[in-house]
Amino acid sequence: MAKNLLLSFAGVVEKVWSWKMILPAASSIGTWHALSGASPYVTSAQEVPSSVTAGDSFSFSFYSEVYSAESYQIENLPDGLSYNNDINGPKITGTLPVAGTYSISITGYRYPELSGNKTPVYSLTLNVAEAEKSEQTETTSSLWSDSKTIATGSGWYRSEWFGDFYGNSGGWTYHINHGWLYLNGSDEVNLWFYDEKLGWLFTGKELFPRIYRSSNSTWLYDQSDATTRKFWDYSTSENFLSSKN
Repeated sequence: MAKNLLLSFAGVVEKVWSWKMILPAASSIGTWHALSGASPYVTSAQEVPSSVTAGDSFSFSFYSEVYSAESYQIENLPDGLSYNNDINGPKITGTLPVAGTYSISITGYRYPELSGNKTPVYSLTLNVAEAEKSEQTETTSSLWSDSKTIATGSGWYRSEWFGDFYGNSGGWTYHINHGWLYLNGSDEVNLWFYDEKLGWLFTGKELFPRIYRSSNSTWLYDQSDATTRKFWDYSTSENFLSSKN
């Protein structure tokens, strides 16, 4: 009987020690950061450039180490950039905003809808530089085909016969004396342009300051300056004033 009791007790002891070995392993299943004690964190899938340029395209990929996050919270995202909300390939993309320093916060969550344990905040800092303004050459910048038109800075140009105006690519152009004019074509010898106050007008470097007014088939002589818009009408032999467009 003593032998039988000893054998039975040995079985109980064996089971007790087995449970002692199993319980710690089972409890570790509920602690989802790694068995090694490492903490989960968000990291970059690429090197972040020290400086980027406003207006350029931007793409930044990231992921979570130690465990796969099921959702991410993105904060302080500037205008022009967006998060794709794809946990299989999380990425921030878009067009870089105006010059400045931006700090974007990224936090990974264990479960969807920003639930469960979370990672420390990953800070993505963007130092956005202002885009350089390229100076166009006289050949490519000239609105006219053969004019001595020069750039005077900040988008303004000066024609030796047409005067000062802003914008030099045709279409709507702001003239210092007349306001907004719609220039049709790039031949300065035969130039049509639309004036909202006077209608379609015709002139050229050999004619100006004489201007042909299509609406009443008359010729005008431009006497305008930056403060007063004034014309001599050959058909009536009178001056008249007009406001800027």
